[in-house]
Order: sequence, then C-alpha cells, then structure tokens
Amino acid sequence: MEYIFLAGIHGVGKSTLAAKLENELNLKSLSISNLIRNAGKNLDSANKRTGDISQNQELWKMELKNLKITEEILLLDGHFCLLDINKNITPLPFTTFAGTDMSKVILMQKNTQTIREQLLKRDNIEYSVDILQKLQENETYQAIKYSEENNIKLFIFNESTDFPELIDFITN
Repeated sequence: MEYIFLAGIHGVGKSTLAAKLENELNLKSLSISNLIRNAGKNLDSANKRTGDISQNQELWKMELKNLKITEEILLLDGHFCLLDINKNITPLPFTTFAGTDMSKVILMQKNTQTIREQLLKRDNIEYSVDILQKLQENETYQAIKYSEENNIKLFIFNESTDFPELIDFITN
C-alpha cells in the first residue's frame, strides 16, 4: 500500500478533494482528525485551536497501524502546522511522521479570503485573513522542508492546477 499525505490548513478543501479522488481512483482517504477521534479523543470539529498536540499525533499513528486497508493507496488528510489553544501557529515536529512510510505529499492551497469564508460558513467561527495567510505560509514552508529532507515527492495543488495533473502525480 502506498501512503500519500494530503496537507493544507483547515478549510482549504482537503476533505472535498479527498472525496473526489476516492471517486476517481482506487484509494481510501482518511482524516487524521477522525483517526484521533477513533482513538477515543473528543475533538471539537468546529474549533480549530488544538490542545494536547503531541499526544494527538501519537494517537493517530497508533490508529493508522491498526487499520486494515485493502485499497492500493491511502490518502491521509492532515497538517504540518496547527493552531494551538492560544491561536499560535505550531509546526509539528517531523518526527510526527516517522514510521508512516509516506511516499508523496500533496499540499493544497487556496486564497485565504475564500478559506476564511468557508470556515465561517462551515464552523461559524471567524478567523482573520492575516492568521490564515500566516498559517498557510507556515504549512507550505513545512511541507516543502519535509519533502526535501525526506526525499519525498511534493505536488502543490491550488486554483491554477489542473485536476488531471494531480491524478497523474498520484498514479505515477
């Protein structure tokens, strides 16, 4: 099984993209948040500020090891950076991903005003464009750095990217 990490900030559209990819390809998509919930941790799906960040990372990795996946590709939707309980941007240590055998990274980006509007509509929580911009910049930096340090292919998917290019990246 091939493990691909779908990264991007909250509200960028990772779940929507993952569902679209599931319809197109023989893959299984899961969100790290759901794996943490499956491990017994109660996460508020609307509030994106996270406590117990390091403990949560261990929970999803334990859940991942226990999964029985029959599809050829596992697309795992998550983050390289999170907002902590005080809205501070917290890059996850790269050791978070140790032992996961990640083969590729897809980084999803979007206009931060659009993300802001989507988060407000979906979660009824207002984030400033400034914090979302900084979070997306940090997410991008971390994705590029992780990919380079670990010799993992990176594909940046945004409004100017064609969907067939993404399909090609996943399948080749």
